[in-house]
Amino acid sequence: MRFLLLLLSAMALATVSGCGGGSGVPKRIFPPEARIQELRLTDDGALISLRVQSFSTVPSELESLRLRLAIAGRPSAEFDARPGKTLLPGSSEIIDVAVPLSSTDRNLILALIAERRALRYRLDGTLTVDPPGRPYDIDYSSALSPVPGLDGVMR
Repeated sequence: MRFLLLLLSAMALATVSGCGGGSGVPKRIFPPEARIQELRLTDDGALISLRVQSFSTVPSELESLRLRLAIAGRPSAEFDARPGKTLLPGSSEIIDVAVPLSSTDRNLILALIAERRALRYRLDGTLTVDPPGRPYDIDYSSALSPVPGLDGVMR
């Protein structure tokens, strides 16, 4: 009786373990997302740290990004970069981009930091990843807040 129970358990385990199909996680490609993680004022503009998030189940190459930045509802800057970074499945990468800012934008950011108020921004444009080797539209709006103790930094 014990032998029969052991044999049936082994057969059930073999059947369940064979259901995986051997391929693991299905290969799915989803559009990436980009947002500003940090804006750090520099002498001639800003250093922007972009967080590029992958939702795909396979690794992909971030070939290029072409984005427009609007600050407080006004167009502020355009930038084009070719980071050549690998995006691992379900992870994010930080891409640093130097962006020129007008004196008006710079003064607005400094005023908001001094007043401890948030900076509303919008990113729109495209990110090109391979696979599939095509651009994805990006349209993301959010806000950055001043970082206490770090002059000229918003996150």
